[in-house]
Amino acid sequence: MGIENKPEDNQKILLIIGNDVVDSSIIRQLLKTNGSASSFALIETTSFKDVSKLIRSSKPDCCIVGYQEPRDNVLGFLKSLRRSKLNSDIPVIVLGNKDDGDVRSVVEIMHQGAQDYLIKEELTENILRRSIADAIYTCEFQKNLRQLAHYDHLTGLLNRSLFIDRLENTVNHCDRYNQNCSLLYIDVDNFKVINDCYGHDAGDALLKTIAKRIQENCRTTDSASRIGGDEFAIIISRVDKDRANHTAEKILEKVSEPVFIDSQRLHVSLSIGIAHYPDTADNINELMDQADQAMYRAKQTGKARYFQFSQNQKLQLDRRSRLENMLPDALENNELELFFQPIVNIEDQSLYSLNVMVVWSPGRYKVSNIELKEMIDHLGLYDNYYKWLINTSMARLCQWQQNNPDNFVNLSVPIDHCNNEWLLDYFRNCAKNYRVQLDQIEMEISEKVIMTDIVQSRKFLKSIQNSGARVSIDGFSGGYISVDDLILLSLSTLIVDQSYCIDIEKNPQKYKATEAITLLAHTLGLKVIVKDVGRESQHSAIENIACDLVQGDYISAPKSSLNDCESFIEASIALSEASQ
Repeated sequence: MGIENKPEDNQKILLIIGNDVVDSSIIRQLLKTNGSASSFALIETTSFKDVSKLIRSSKPDCCIVGYQEPRDNVLGFLKSLRRSKLNSDIPVIVLGNKDDGDVRSVVEIMHQGAQDYLIKEELTENILRRSIADAIYTCEFQKNLRQLAHYDHLTGLLNRSLFIDRLENTVNHCDRYNQNCSLLYIDVDNFKVINDCYGHDAGDALLKTIAKRIQENCRTTDSASRIGGDEFAIIISRVDKDRANHTAEKILEKVSEPVFIDSQRLHVSLSIGIAHYPDTADNINELMDQADQAMYRAKQTGKARYFQFSQNQKLQLDRRSRLENMLPDALENNELELFFQPIVNIEDQSLYSLNVMVVWSPGRYKVSNIELKEMIDHLGLYDNYYKWLINTSMARLCQWQQNNPDNFVNLSVPIDHCNNEWLLDYFRNCAKNYRVQLDQIEMEISEKVIMTDIVQSRKFLKSIQNSGARVSIDGFSGGYISVDDLILLSLSTLIVDQSYCIDIEKNPQKYKATEAITLLAHTLGLKVIVKDVGRESQHSAIENIACDLVQGDYISAPKSSLNDCESFIEASIALSEASQ
């Protein structure tokens, strides 16, 4: 048993399996005609015993099996090849006599994976060579099709389709044998920045490097996949939580090593979310959602780390699911409420405008403005929500003006869209119907929303300003919008990112950042608003920076009625005048 001659570079390795010496001799003669150099290197074995080891060591391009072997041996060999990941793509040709088996036997042989069935009495050199060439081509073609269908073309990892299939099989196996598994969701931190700075070719090269490092730190039984642009996933079966954490730690450490692409030294980090079945998840969808939630939590807490989904998070997710089921009906039944919080001039406490705040308190639940907005976005309730918000705000303002004709009030309304012409038309029509002057309205739009499409945002904001309303940027940090964009957007105010205010009096970096934003705004002729001021120390720090406007519970808690706001402002003005 062995290769007759060491194969040349252009030779195919052919494995002949059979106990008929005549068959082997015929095949050798047909493939070596006239003593010329053969295009095949031949290996022969007379038994199926240890044939798997022979295949692994010699890696043949094709196998020819004699049907004189017991039929069950032939079928068993074909089945074992198909079950083996290593050998499943090796083509097999079965060689038999005219009288060997019936049509049903031949069909079964082909069904079990043989590429061809040849009759010895009809065998010629052309028939044999053509059959081998066709079998190799067919197997290679099928392999390429499977690769395209189930593997990511860039990284070679499983694609999303095969990943879902593997995950379903893994979860079913856990149910059947009372085992567990873990799912890791992986996202490349700041990948868009790398793509924008170095180009898509560099981005692709980086993804290939990351995929390789992920694969190198997985076990052979783990299933690593690329499930989207810069997102990866790993299925880890029959492990405890410590094993999943260890895998995440190894991957984070390995990927943090510098990557050199086109002489550029890149530093990369990952955010990894981990979820466990059946510990916290009851099905595949829950497991995937939980791993995704954990991954985003890792990003929110600083990136370059992993985070495990917990039972506490499961409770929060269940709560969020119930609230999202309730929200569409609450919006339709007008169960949301408007509250108003004064934005005042920091020098004399005089009223600048009233910030419109939406409050929803279904039963025992408390829902923050941020959470409400997230649910509106997730459920795609933009149109209905903003229709209700604009209509209700205008109606309340109209009612106030009718009851207090001598008092002029401005509203700051949070509208986080920059490409919705329907919204702008509805805004104008509501103002006309309620006879509200549009210069009494200031629309707050976040910096991130504006920067999703700066060109479209300029057009949209220009249309708002042409109608008479003002525009302010909410959550301004200076990290997205350039000075040129600030000039072109023709804004009224900048609302400092609320995270800066949390401990501004204790954190020198946040104090300096707010000071720099204020200086920039004043240079451009804009006012600066700082929100969420809840303590005297915060207010003093903001006053020292010379910000223009302030809002928060230190000034006044949100009020459900415009009358309550007015009485507070009148009292504040009186106190200010008395102190002078």
